[in-house]
Amino acid sequence: MRTFLATIFLWAGLSLNVFSQTIGKTEAGFVDGKSPQMNKPIRMTTYKDNAILFVDFNNNAVRSVKHDGVVKTIFGSPEKKGYRDGFADEALFSGLHGVAYDKINDVIYTVSASDNVIRKTSNRDGKLFTETIAGNQKEKGFKDGPAKLALFNSLHQILLGEQGEIYVLDIGNAKVRMLKNGVVSTIAGVDSLSPLRSDFKYPIDMCFDGKDIVICDAGNANIYRLILNKDVVKLNIDTKLEMPHGISSNNNGTLFIADMGSNKILKIESDKKVTVIEDSNLNKPAAVLFDNKTLWIADLYNHQIKYKELK
Repeated sequence: MRTFLATIFLWAGLSLNVFSQTIGKTEAGFVDGKSPQMNKPIRMTTYKDNAILFVDFNNNAVRSVKHDGVVKTIFGSPEKKGYRDGFADEALFSGLHGVAYDKINDVIYTVSASDNVIRKTSNRDGKLFTETIAGNQKEKGFKDGPAKLALFNSLHQILLGEQGEIYVLDIGNAKVRMLKNGVVSTIAGVDSLSPLRSDFKYPIDMCFDGKDIVICDAGNANIYRLILNKDVVKLNIDTKLEMPHGISSNNNGTLFIADMGSNKILKIESDKKVTVIEDSNLNKPAAVLFDNKTLWIADLYNHQIKYKELK
């Protein structure tokens, strides 16, 4: 009905600010299928078969969703809270806060804000198997070096580079760090140990925009453009943000922001001009994902995934 009404208003030459689709009930839960329930969906990435993956935070799970609204749990569940590597029926998860998908090798990567580790989930003997590839679940802190000896402090997002690089946002250390060839290094941060320095406070989400990495910082309400191996530039946008918690890009210079503080989805053009593209029925939007002309939204406190088609 909502989509039908939206179409009527568009025919009349009017703008109706609603989503094309709302997926899930507003009541928290854990149900797959066409009438799904979620419990604080918080991060998203593109997936195979025209689906997207999302982190269902309070359910300790990674799940998928398609345009038809069908949700499927890939691994994890409310009963699987904890920390243990292994096959999907025995692995445990907590604090999941970032997800990325390697479509070439069919591998899902996750980071945990509470366990301070990077993990990968892949097919082994016909079943999904999760293993830790960097960090130490028993100790948080800051240390570069060999992956299993490296220390992190509250990991909040993960990106996969084209040459095997894995970038993570280490929010507790206010740094961007990289795992490559089994070694963790620091790319950018707030102190003299960082090759590129910035005034990060709580860098909470990031995405690629072309070859650059753009970062939203919930602590100081700023957006940054990380030009790899060169500079970190704070964007001089024309609107004050309240709490940017999610960011995505069309890879052609247009950015999309989930501003949790204002309950709005924003568009930033030319690293400056800000416009509101959605501000109805949102309750702490945590993430956005632009994928093939579709803008997906993780609506955290409504426990829903929403999307709209963009021209």
